[in-house]
Amino acid sequence: MKQGYSETEGKCYPLFFACKNDCLDIRIDGREKMKAKGKLGLQGFLSFLFLAAGWYLMQYFCAYVVLSGSMEPEIPTGSVVVVDGRKKEWNPGDVITYRRGNMVVTHRIVEKSEEGYYTKGDANAEEDAGIVLEKQVIGNVIVALPWLGFGIIWLRQRGTLFFLAVGAVMLFTIQQLWHGRKIMQENKL
Repeated sequence: MKQGYSETEGKCYPLFFACKNDCLDIRIDGREKMKAKGKLGLQGFLSFLFLAAGWYLMQYFCAYVVLSGSMEPEIPTGSVVVVDGRKKEWNPGDVITYRRGNMVVTHRIVEKSEEGYYTKGDANAEEDAGIVLEKQVIGNVIVALPWLGFGIIWLRQRGTLFFLAVGAVMLFTIQQLWHGRKIMQENKL
């Protein structure tokens, strides 16, 4: 008898977390095996491409959540801004993301000088205090995704991921129990 199965009147049924096909005698011809291997190889290749593209993009692009309304209405609070770090020279009118102390700020360049850049939030009445040096600039904003940041902030709160993981395990457990019950009913056990 296979481990994880019970046997009743010559039939087997899955116990918790078991796969129903383990008790079936399935014979696959050579052509089907080749198809399965081809599909598996294609999935592996596509996974590799996806990971390689992700690695490449992470080298140059960053995403940040906008926490204030200083760039409204163009970039609302709670937006996610995607920043391109490849460009090394910016001009007035460009929206850049830069480091100021331990904060990351996204504002528009209003003036360029030999020392650096003067910036201002679109919703602010006055320019930011101080100059932004070129070495502080992370990159320019290429896209802003409104309200997506609220979901990210919620997920990063303490305990949220734990409760989501517990919920996922509970759903999986319920699905497995339901599936086992269905198999038992089909086999009239």
